Amino acid sequence: MKREAGFSLVEVMVAALLIAIALVPLMQMFPGLLAEDRTDEITMRLGTVAARQMETLVNSLRGNIGGATSGSAACPDLTQCLLVWTITTEASSATQGVGSLVDVSVTACVDANGNGACDGGETQVRHDAKVTSRP
Repeated sequence: MKREAGFSLVEVMVAALLIAIALVPLMQMFPGLLAEDRTDEITMRLGTVAARQMETLVNSLRGNIGGATSGSAACPDLTQCLLVWTITTEASSATQGVGSLVDVSVTACVDANGNGACDGGETQVRHDAKVTSRP
């Protein structure tokens, strides 16, 4: 009688034991990886919100250099998110044909403590730009 090719029960059990021994340390790293992934996702979403606000402000300022002011607002699509933007005039000239230079800063953060400000320990993304008027 011919013996059929295959694995015995003992061989299968030993292979399963070796795989289990290798997977246990890997599974212990999994919660940390999930937490880092969540932080990266929040940072990416904050960056997107800040970039959208920056684009809106820059377009408004290009149309009218005095057309936007500093302010803050809650993010439309992210809970506990706060947008803070500041607009300051860096240089302005009274000379005809010479325009103004404006600094624009947009910060999006997770306002974890709910105080309406982006504090140092909170996850945040900041974008800065300079806009000139077109005389």
